Amino acid sequence: MYHPERVRDRAQAYINAKDYSSLEWHIERGGKTLSNGQVGLADVNTGTSLPKDPIYRIFSMTKPLVSAVGVMLLDEGKLRLSDPVGLHLPGFAEMQVMNADGNLAPAQNTMLVEHLFTHRSGITYQWQQGNPVAPLYLEKVKLAEQHSLAELVDSLAELPLFAEPGARWHYSLSTDVLGHLISVIEGKPLALILKERIFDPLGMVDTAFFVPEEKRDRLLPVFGDAVLTPGVAKPKVAGDGQLHYGAPYMIYTAENPMFERGGLGLFSTVADYAKAARFLLTGTDAAENRIISKAGIRALWSNRLPASQLPISIGNLPKYYGYGYGLGGRVMVNAAQSPFYGVNGECGWEGAATTYFWLDPENDITGVVMSQYLGQKMPVCEDIRHMFYQSLV
Repeated sequence: MYHPERVRDRAQAYINAKDYSSLEWHIERGGKTLSNGQVGLADVNTGTSLPKDPIYRIFSMTKPLVSAVGVMLLDEGKLRLSDPVGLHLPGFAEMQVMNADGNLAPAQNTMLVEHLFTHRSGITYQWQQGNPVAPLYLEKVKLAEQHSLAELVDSLAELPLFAEPGARWHYSLSTDVLGHLISVIEGKPLALILKERIFDPLGMVDTAFFVPEEKRDRLLPVFGDAVLTPGVAKPKVAGDGQLHYGAPYMIYTAENPMFERGGLGLFSTVADYAKAARFLLTGTDAAENRIISKAGIRALWSNRLPASQLPISIGNLPKYYGYGYGLGGRVMVNAAQSPFYGVNGECGWEGAATTYFWLDPENDITGVVMSQYLGQKMPVCEDIRHMFYQSLV
């Protein structure tokens, strides 16, 4: 027995508290819908209603799709996890590591393709705190939207690493490097590769790095904090009771048809990503045509981190306790350590503006939850997943 009203009630509680403008979700078992719905408004500050099939900026939920294409290349023998990154991108052949004191030393380990998939390359993010390399990223990495993915990755190759390749899990621009590497191997733009290999076969008609003008009335505004800092806190509300809008410089454009990245940048809908989630669980399209081998799917969602590199974390949030990391994202290795209900083998990832998906291979379940709040510190999406499992009787 299943009590779907418990999921809706939990989502509605967040809306009633004015923590979020909207929440939308879609949960399946065996490819059949168990629960779906949406609550709230497109813009709580203006009273604008939600459109049919809202379009979301999914930020880092771009990563698992890029990694899935990478696994296709593994299946096809075009790429190996043991390949040095420098074999495909010569700029990464000889890297240096910046120590905590700011001194440089030649990297002792070779950066491998596996390290890009698993965020163990030694690359960082410009917003990651507590390392001496991040300020260099702000100064020298070509992050702005007018720069191509190739230009961004070339600028990364000119900077030192934060850590020795393979030495630690550290969330980073590694998937952007992987995306460019895929583009080099295939001789096509990453956006076209994703369209041909995933979006078109799955019928993901609203997923791309660009939103056509005729669809932009469905694009939701992004709320959020101007500064991303670790910690747990309610979403910020202005003195007049309105939700803060997200800082414009942190929100990628919908209007540049040439924009593409490996680690963020996609727009999608809950309906589209529900198709992606099923694909990421099974490796097949809706007609059960195989796109990724069964071995490839196992590799996407099998932990590859040694015990010494666990638990993974971004900032100091405890949400990843119990998880390892595979080629595609987080993987539950010890559900008893998790602060939320779940099962060993549960896997998935999320995006910075409150988008989230999970896969439960044991029970053939997929779930997608989306809102638009950048820098959210409340585990709203995990709460929806938690409530779903609590509602199974």
